[in-house]
Amino acid sequence: MKPLVSNHTSNLYAKYVNILACGDKPISVCKLHEFTEDLAKSHLLLNDFKWDDWYQNSHLVDRPEYIADASLHDCQLLLTAMTRLERFSPGVIDNMRRQGVLIAILERYNNFSMKLAC
Repeated sequence: MKPLVSNHTSNLYAKYVNILACGDKPISVCKLHEFTEDLAKSHLLLNDFKWDDWYQNSHLVDRPEYIADASLHDCQLLLTAMTRLERFSPGVIDNMRRQGVLIAILERYNNFSMKLAC
């Protein structure tokens, strides 16, 4: 992982860890939109995205605990797919938050950042 990406991921974790915690607690659409904008600004979304890659890795959203072993690319793939799906089906990202997928990805990103800091 590039140091710049590492800085962005640790900043995103600090900013959103409490907001994106799983559960039924309501969260504003504006906060979710801000999160997706921050992902784009941080270059954590893929420009070269293929839906076939998403389908091969979509099982990760069914079992967020698997994300603890996901690669950086897998995490980017999941987030890119979610942000694209959100455009056509509002509520996808909040659903992923409630299921614990977003926090699992943020924790994985934070884990990458901590490894690089050592």
